[in-house]
Amino acid sequence: MRIKFSVAVCVFLASLAVARADDLIFPEESEWELVSDGHQFAEGMAWDKEGHFYFTDVPRSLLYKVDANTGERILIDNNTGRANGIVFGPDGRLYGCSRGASRIYAWDPVTWGKVAVATGPASNDIAILRDGTVFFTDPGDNNVWRIDPKSRDLTKAADPNWMPNGISLSLDQKTLLVAEFNSGTIHGFSVDPSGQLKGKSSPAYRLGIPSNALGRLDGMQPLKDGRLLIGTALGIQIAPRLGEEGAHPLIVIPSPDNRPRCNYARISPDGQWLYAAFAKDILRRRVVEGVNH
Repeated sequence: MRIKFSVAVCVFLASLAVARADDLIFPEESEWELVSDGHQFAEGMAWDKEGHFYFTDVPRSLLYKVDANTGERILIDNNTGRANGIVFGPDGRLYGCSRGASRIYAWDPVTWGKVAVATGPASNDIAILRDGTVFFTDPGDNNVWRIDPKSRDLTKAADPNWMPNGISLSLDQKTLLVAEFNSGTIHGFSVDPSGQLKGKSSPAYRLGIPSNALGRLDGMQPLKDGRLLIGTALGIQIAPRLGEEGAHPLIVIPSPDNRPRCNYARISPDGQWLYAAFAKDILRRRVVEGVNH
């Protein structure tokens, strides 16, 4: 299934230079392809070591796997507790934010049985350090939580006075990146060697926002050159780090065919595809070589 590129939308870009994605991201003649559809709200993206793709359908409490070789969609769990963001941990398990069950679940990648590694706060998106420290966001109470990798103690890592949503780690794992949902700002928290957050956050990235100023900043991925790929109200954006705007323009990719906001975006591990979730479906489009190298 092929999907055409949509028309531009009204946008406030805070005087940033903006470039066409067709020129910098997509090779000539590439088009959007359907990965999976028929969902109520597709979210969360992850890949295992074999290249199989995983995602959630939040309201229906479903977890899916898309086979890397056949493209077949396989239902892994039909009772996820409204799992949203997911990520593979260093122990090989798939961790997910099961907001409806007020739990962080970990799925065994062989049996797909799950256990709760934390219980209590609501959750939305998740990031894990190489030592197993888990961070997750709770937009309802404006909190960022931490799970200790050894004791599994749950503590509040940060309580910003804004709504945290998408969360990720810089590639060197020294900065925890947290999206302020209803804005155009990604905040960075310093991570110390013990896996604790230290000090207050500071702005790390600025994104384009619509005229109502509600950026809807969501699922994101730091790229290897320091830029940030993220789903937003305006579609997919690729933004330079603050202070590096002269080296890279802000790239805005409107949601194709007037779809709603993009709520999650990722480059596949092989660097060949841009994956994006638009609530009812997930699409992908081939990217030029080197976008994430």
